[in-house]
Amino acid sequence: MHHRIARAAFAAATVLAAPLAVALPEDRNQPIKLEAGRGQLDQKTGVSVYEGNVVISQGSMRLTADTATIYVKDNSFQKMDATGNPATLRYQPAADKPEIQGASKRVEYDVGSGKVVLTGGVRVVQGQDTFNGERLEYDLKDDVIRAKGAGQNGRIQFTIQPKAQNPTPAPKKP
Repeated sequence: MHHRIARAAFAAATVLAAPLAVALPEDRNQPIKLEAGRGQLDQKTGVSVYEGNVVISQGSMRLTADTATIYVKDNSFQKMDATGNPATLRYQPAADKPEIQGASKRVEYDVGSGKVVLTGGVRVVQGQDTFNGERLEYDLKDDVIRAKGAGQNGRIQFTIQPKAQNPTPAPKKP
């Protein structure tokens, strides 16, 4: 029984590797928690499926989904697929930066390719900056983001607020 619990815990822990690569450094030292209405781990195939208000968290990172499927091979995490209406992801990238909040119908993470892909009504918000589209792919290895549009015009939409500038001090009066 302990072997089964250890494998499930390992699988849940590795789900957090992608977002934590850019989350607060102290998050990595926090305990990983997984909650779900039910779960099943097939030790022969290495596939575990969690359903019913799935919540995976560690420090500032929190992933919610209706269903999360985790694939493990040779005791090594391979990939994760989370779906929801929507599936959400939020984390704090740095102490001095606003929290990033993402939502989409599907969140996929593939360790081999080092890619996190959000598809289906993607919306990402950081502070007052927003992104809307159909697909957002984040290549963790190359630190590259690729986006694909949605809607009638098939375009992505970004709104980036200007940085606040320090006002120029008024000239001193003689």
